[in-house]
Amino acid sequence: MRAALLALGLLAVSTAVQAEPVEVLSFGSFTPQDYAGIINGTYRQSPVELQGHLSLPPSSGRRIPAVVIVPGSGGYAQWMQDTVAAPLNRIGIATLIVDSFSGRGVKETARDQGRVPMAASVLDGFQALAMLARHPGIDGQRIGITGFSRGGVAALFTAERRLADALAAGNPGQPRFAAHLPFYPGCSTQWDNPRPAAAPLLLLLGARDDYTPAAICLAYAVRLRLAGADVNTRLYDTAGHAWMADYPARRSNVQTFGECDLRIEDDGQIRDAKSGASSREGWKEFAAKVMTSCGGTGATIGADAEARIAATADMVAFFRRTLRP
Repeated sequence: MRAALLALGLLAVSTAVQAEPVEVLSFGSFTPQDYAGIINGTYRQSPVELQGHLSLPPSSGRRIPAVVIVPGSGGYAQWMQDTVAAPLNRIGIATLIVDSFSGRGVKETARDQGRVPMAASVLDGFQALAMLARHPGIDGQRIGITGFSRGGVAALFTAERRLADALAAGNPGQPRFAAHLPFYPGCSTQWDNPRPAAAPLLLLLGARDDYTPAAICLAYAVRLRLAGADVNTRLYDTAGHAWMADYPARRSNVQTFGECDLRIEDDGQIRDAKSGASSREGWKEFAAKVMTSCGGTGATIGADAEARIAATADMVAFFRRTLRP
């Protein structure tokens, strides 16, 4: 009976009707090789045009809050609209799902993370924030961010004050995110000396995740809290990786970095503690060396009905509290 109820709940979530049609918008971003490129401003040397899928619920003429949604290594998929955007739309929150890959000529990075720098996905989140803040129907002071796996890293690292401060210095009026909610982010890369923003942060993690292990994120959350972050975590006992997706759990030949210890220095360069490799030599070369040093292949990914229902409720409650729709 419990399984049947969960299946019915999952069906209700996944088949939800949108409040408004989805509009595809174009916006500019860049492709920094690492976080140093964002901090020192050299990211502007690599412009790219991306797309975002915007869904606006009825607003009664008032500016409404919004959430930026950043996909994982598999790229944009319809389930993100059905299971993540739709519940937020129903409580009066607009959503923008970022497509980080199509504009860069890439379909996915799951089997080769060297194709697109991780810092590029983080910057895409900031660029989407700036675009939404200019939208006449959006309240620029009430914009949150979420994302899955790689996109979870974007939701996590947009809460790093160094990056937000650097972008604000070069763009007067640059808004700040009001809330951050990463789904199963990869935490094997961490800031050596994190400087978290004041906005609330909630990490949603899977206890059975063998792709981006929860234990590493739980430890990082402690470090963030000691640095002054308003951070909380949720751990779902039955969940592996990608439990929000719409495909059955399966074994996949993805690159994994759960055994790595990658540290971001104060200037934004990334170093591999095991091999000594540095991102200053370029992302593609760095990613290849890290893969040789501490990477692996193979993880279980896919939907978990129980975790998906619980996480959707936690997501809605978090953004209802922090963005006040």
